Amino acid sequence: MPDIEKCDRLAAFYGIKIDALLHYEEKVGKTKVAPPPEGKFLWGTVKVGNRGQIVIPKEARDTFALKEGDRLVVLGDEKQGIALIKAEKFEEQLRTSIELSRREMEE
Repeated sequence: MPDIEKCDRLAAFYGIKIDALLHYEEKVGKTKVAPPPEGKFLWGTVKVGNRGQIVIPKEARDTFALKEGDRLVVLGDEKQGIALIKAEKFEEQLRTSIELSRREMEE
């Protein structure tokens, strides 16, 4: 059993809290996974319904303040997979990128 100082060093190295290092019990299927860095999450798996719908876990909805009627942009990368982002955040980032591109072209 590692001592508390070693636990603290390991937690700092992996960017997690000591509690996560000692008590994280998340599994994907039957495989136990390492705790994610602070601010990163793994909420398990979801099943795709017959019409393509998924249920986003409650903890994820709470963490990202998602509520009924919110718009999400579905992003995809054939090698990395699918990601969701609030439409408002995506649109804000897109506007910022366009503005930065315009400024660079003017210079």
